[in-house]
Order: sequence, then structure tokens, then C-alpha cells
Amino acid sequence: MAGKILFSSDIDDPAAWAAALRVLRPDLELFDWRAATKPETFDFALLWKPPPGGLGPYRNLKAIQSLGAGINQLDLGTLPPGVPLARLIDPHLTETMIDYAVTAVYRHFRGFDRFERQSRARRWAYEAPPAKADFPVGILGLGVLGGAIAQRLRTLGFPVSGWSRSPRPLDGITLFAGPDELPAFLASARAFVCVLALTEHTAGILNRETMGAMPPGSYVINMGRGGHLVEADLAALVRAGHIAGATLDVLSQEPAPADHPFYDLPEILVTPHIAGGIAPDSAAPIVIENFDRAMAGKPLLNLVDPARGY
Repeated sequence: MAGKILFSSDIDDPAAWAAALRVLRPDLELFDWRAATKPETFDFALLWKPPPGGLGPYRNLKAIQSLGAGINQLDLGTLPPGVPLARLIDPHLTETMIDYAVTAVYRHFRGFDRFERQSRARRWAYEAPPAKADFPVGILGLGVLGGAIAQRLRTLGFPVSGWSRSPRPLDGITLFAGPDELPAFLASARAFVCVLALTEHTAGILNRETMGAMPPGSYVINMGRGGHLVEADLAALVRAGHIAGATLDVLSQEPAPADHPFYDLPEILVTPHIAGGIAPDSAAPIVIENFDRAMAGKPLLNLVDPARGY
């Protein structure tokens, strides 16, 4: 089924995406928005953000495919009404997110963050290796990515609990759902991994109250969005010794300014938004599947519910 795909992103390579799609479907033509003419002839949009001026001229779009697992970079109110929108979750993204979460959990579990600080201070302080049974991990967000992270950590031997806004059954995971069960979840673990979608209900969910309800000596790992974390509250709880450390891949402002207080706190590691990445070669089949679904009037994979915001 021949078709024209509009591409719009300031962080992704249109040539790489065109090549990956062409290998599987030579009949699909991808045009970077700067080279796109006759906007009414485009069937499908693949984008990180809309082109300047928006998608209004592309009045015959059947679907919009986000180039990210999240859609917070998009203003849903400016998108064409009635055109379905899908998030993009591919195997490479899932595996790289799992790798990041496991690395961060192990770093805190085995005390490498603490030993690194001791090494720089020329201190030698032996500690017996801990038991995984004494280091339960809690996952905030049990969608595709959160569920995969929870299951991988479980197979590695960690006790795992999970919290989501609505019930999501997962084998072998202690489950909590909704605001009423959040306090019990916060008491259930030593390390907390956030992979929630950012919505009006989850913005600022990692705050003085919730992180203060975590057991003393807990760790915070944020792989969701910077808006999930109240940064001043984390800094205060780290200085007070209640939160033992944090690994943060997302911040409210990126890149972080040079005077950001986290840089002065050795207990906090900031990584430059590298937890996961989408690879055109592995994601191309998903984009093609959604293109075909859109042309056939079928529901998209990873379809966004505008009412929920994800």
C-alpha cells in the first residue's frame, strides 16, 4: 500500500528513518517537513514535534505516530482533532530502559555509589555483600516499560512491588493501585524506579510527602520525566539523610544549568537523558504496522487516550 509519511523532528535523522522504512516497504515515501510539498497528499505523520505552523495544512492525515515512548513533548490541544495518536515503543527502547534500571538498582544495592565516594576520600571501609531479599524494589508505573523492568528485576532475584493509577496484573509482582494504596507501596521497598507517564495526576508525585514516606535510607531512580520530581524536595531529603541517594536521567530543565544543586550533592547521579533510545531499524516494523492499521481504519498499537493523556 503506497503512502506518504511526513517526518518532523529536531532530534532524529530523517535519512536513517527513510532508509529503515525503505528496506521493509519501498512503496512508503518519507519526506522531511522541510522538503514536503502538497501537504494535503500526506497520509501519516511520524514526528517528535509538529513542524513550525502545526499540522493544520496536512488535512488528510489518518494517524500520527510519536517518535517517543511518551507524548509530553506534544501539545495535544494543537493536534488535528479526531486523528489518532500513538506512542512508539520498540524492542531496542525497552531493552535499553531495562538496562538502565537494572544498572541503577545494582549500583545502589551493592553500594557502588557509596564506595565511589569513599574511594575519592581515600577511605577503605569493608562491608559484607548484602542480600537481595533485603533490598526490595518498587516500580512506579506498570505499563509496557515498567512491567518489563519489574519482571527483569524479579528474575534477577529482587523482591518487586509495583504501583499504577489503575490495577495492572503482573505475575510475581506485589501490586498496588490508585491513590489509596500509594502509602502502602511507598513503605514496600528500598529503591523506587519511576517510569510513569507524565500527566496532571502524576506531575510532582515524587515530593517531600511521598519521598518522606519511603523507608529511611531509600533510593530514588527517575527514568520517567523531570516533571515527576520536585527537585528541591529531593535535595532537602538527601541533605537530611532520609534519602540515601538518587539516579536521575530526567530533570525539569535539560540540560541542567551549571549551578544546579544536584551537582553539589555526591549522593545524586545525573545522567543526560540516555536511559532509553529508539532505533529506526528495530522500530520501523512498528511504524509500518501502525501505518497499515491507519489506512485500514483499525486501532493503532500503543494508541494514546486523550482523556488519560497517555
